[in-house]
Amino acid sequence: MTETGTYRTEVLVRLRQATDDLAWAVRGLSRQSTEYSPGPEEWSIHEHLAHLRDMEQEVYLPLLRWATVPDMLDPLDYSRREWHEQRYRREEALTAMMNDLQRMRDEELLIFRDMPDLVWARWRDDTRWGPLTCQWLAELMYRHALDHLQGVMALRQDLNLSALQPPAVVVGGYIGGKGR
Repeated sequence: MTETGTYRTEVLVRLRQATDDLAWAVRGLSRQSTEYSPGPEEWSIHEHLAHLRDMEQEVYLPLLRWATVPDMLDPLDYSRREWHEQRYRREEALTAMMNDLQRMRDEELLIFRDMPDLVWARWRDDTRWGPLTCQWLAELMYRHALDHLQGVMALRQDLNLSALQPPAVVVGGYIGGKGR
């Protein structure tokens, strides 16, 4: 195997593992837990997973197809704001999103595995996304999955600490008493 082929195999193993780690991180969470957000401008676990799945569906998989299949259309621009306002479905089940993500990841990994080194490293600059290679795309997908895995795990930590926090104890009444 070439050095390029070895590196590609290693990146793909990590990409699969990051996806499996996300499935592990969200398994068994209650709906209430997946909707928890530490602040109005911060995302919930549900939003992290929904966005990751949307990026795979709307950008990464289409970009990979475009980069490897002749005559495929260049994917459209992507806006997080438009995704959140127009396509985000708060009521969608986490398991459905995770199933979609895993299905797309399987397709992506199959495309990456079957490509020759020449295609993996081929420079493309005829896209609205700027110059890219399939290697760059695989690394981007991996980094994006890790970013959202990190966000999900941080929210899980918040939830776990919150569940263990003992309630406030009031001894002898409040200072100053009532009626003052």
